[in-house]
Amino acid sequence: MWRTDALQFCFAVALDLFLGDPQRWPHLTRVAGGFAHFWEPLCAHVFGRTIFSGIVLWSCVCATMLSFYFLIRTGLAFMHPAISWIWDAAVIYQTLAARDLDRHARNVFLPLALGDLDESRRCVGFLVGRDTHQLDEVGVSRAAVEAVAESATDGFVAPLLWAALGGAPAALLYRTANTLDSMVGHRSEEYELMGKFSAIADDVLGWVPARLCALASLLPRAFEHAGAVFSDAAKHASPNAGWSEAAAAWALNLKLGGTNFYDGQPFHGPVFNPSAPAPHPNDIPRVLRWFWSIVLLCVLLLGGGLYLRDRQPQEPLPIPAATPAEPNRLNMEPRLQQNFTSQPAPTPVKIHGRINRPANNGTQPTP
Repeated sequence: MWRTDALQFCFAVALDLFLGDPQRWPHLTRVAGGFAHFWEPLCAHVFGRTIFSGIVLWSCVCATMLSFYFLIRTGLAFMHPAISWIWDAAVIYQTLAARDLDRHARNVFLPLALGDLDESRRCVGFLVGRDTHQLDEVGVSRAAVEAVAESATDGFVAPLLWAALGGAPAALLYRTANTLDSMVGHRSEEYELMGKFSAIADDVLGWVPARLCALASLLPRAFEHAGAVFSDAAKHASPNAGWSEAAAAWALNLKLGGTNFYDGQPFHGPVFNPSAPAPHPNDIPRVLRWFWSIVLLCVLLLGGGLYLRDRQPQEPLPIPAATPAEPNRLNMEPRLQQNFTSQPAPTPVKIHGRINRPANNGTQPTP
């Protein structure tokens, strides 16, 4: 699997925190939306608005995004590896939306605090898909708090987790799948069948991040209300959407969820922490502080895991067995010669009146 290092991981997070989403810059979400608009009529014309057509649509959009990513990265790596490293960090950065989510929530809070309800309704419309033109102060506050709580998973925790697991390609795949789910994954006459696979794919990719977000909310509070969070999350029709909302409701002691209107039609959703008070404008900064605590904790956990993985010692090379040293024959020969020449000379012997001396260096016996 594609890997990212701890420095690249933290660099991408820092880019999101300091830059956010500049509106004039090209963004991966808008690019994915453009490819979806290109492929959707072709798939619908060839295969009809069927489940198989939705599978083809999802595959074509994701394959196009990944193909352009690898094509650009290959060219940059050919120029210099450091440039491709920066490219991967930039891709991960654009899959995150922490700074942008904070900006949109504050744009709702400021006019609401000043009493400009119409402007706060307009601003909260950028965060939620429900009808906002008839919301009162409590309704606008609840919509903003719920949007921040739900987007904590989709906008930050999920792409961050996939970036840690599979690098820039995995984060890009998640962001593309999440964009397709928001475009075609809702239930309507047009997308009931064609958008089903996009909705399922987003649920599968977001299953672990949704629960990680809830655990990150429970961890600083020693898992207080963990049973209530698990119980409330199971009430939601989506397998993932209820986890972060339930975690925020119990962490902030707020009543979230309930009835919302979409195109004038009421939709009755589950209620989280029903005995708590309803949100008010001052609860928007509170949910933002809750969100940034999730951001900090997830960055520390995942970034620390990458750092420890990169710091693992390599296996030592095997040391060859020592061979016995050969004897130094040049040093042995003088020692043998010395032992031989140091023997004492034989004693002279007297035979028949004559002294017979042994031959010494080839000389004759002396009479």
